[in-house]
Amino acid sequence: MLFDFGLLVAGLVFLVFAGDFLVRGAVAVALRLGVSHILASVFIVGFGSSAPEMLVAIESTLKGAPGVATGNIIGSNIANIFLVLGIPALIVPMTTRGTGLKRAVIVTALATAAWLTATATVGLVPAVGFGFLVGLGLYILAALFFPPGGNPEELIADEVEEPFPGWVRTALFIALGVIGLPAGAHLAILGATGLATTFGVGEELIALTLLAVGTSLPEFAASMAAAFRKQADVVLGNVAGSVMFNILAAGGIIALLGPVDLPPIFFELDHWFMGVSMGMFLLCVLSGRRMGWLTGVFFVLCYAVYMFGLNHFYLLGQGWDTVLVEADRLWSMLWNSLTQIGRS
Repeated sequence: MLFDFGLLVAGLVFLVFAGDFLVRGAVAVALRLGVSHILASVFIVGFGSSAPEMLVAIESTLKGAPGVATGNIIGSNIANIFLVLGIPALIVPMTTRGTGLKRAVIVTALATAAWLTATATVGLVPAVGFGFLVGLGLYILAALFFPPGGNPEELIADEVEEPFPGWVRTALFIALGVIGLPAGAHLAILGATGLATTFGVGEELIALTLLAVGTSLPEFAASMAAAFRKQADVVLGNVAGSVMFNILAAGGIIALLGPVDLPPIFFELDHWFMGVSMGMFLLCVLSGRRMGWLTGVFFVLCYAVYMFGLNHFYLLGQGWDTVLVEADRLWSMLWNSLTQIGRS
């Protein structure tokens, strides 16, 4: 067990650092060759934060473990919204009126709806994968040629380094990324499948929890740093872009390698939380309401409820009826306790 857990942790560490190295190196090359700062920014936010999910999805699909591939995407998206948004909201209130944010979140919501619809009907077939990748390409082109607010420079990401690193350092970054990403994905999948075998649980459960949270670490680190700098736009844009790329890029690639059928249990619990989390994010942005500590507490509690559901559905093998009965029992206990406190 310790060996498998060590493999998982080592794989996640490789993924996080290798993804960062590859993006920094590729962006430095792009900017030196005259590529616009906007394209570099899109590359950083999109590919950089989603590189771990993409590599895990591709390798696990090729190894015949679709539950790991799709579970990592679903679990990562849920964690991105409830944790990567929720925890920074506890630190600093975040306005939802940033330039281009509404458009990005609407596209992300449409991508989520497309994922939920496609997986429930035809599955992840090559035609769906092609559609996902075309949709992502169209969004990137729209961001390049029709930037929100009409000011392209507003899209420049803070991660772009000035001055650029030297060619030797750039080549080293790219080499470390190219080697580290597939190595990290391989180790993470070996560890995840080993833990699933050791504990006698499905591989998808490990993908939805440990693997999903681990591959969300780049987004979490970027969001926490932005929160401490009081840059709410970076936090919200980072989450919207990551969820979008997870679905359209990682999901599109594994669908092209498909067809891939999702485990039926995903439709009983995980897709509900994926849809609800995206709906909450969209509602916050469309309403223009500020996301403060109360929203942060609510999002983190929602993730705790999701973990509670995973325990009942995956570990105990129980369905919604049992979960609702248990929730009603817990609520009754809480209400009785509050009533007694009020009387005293």
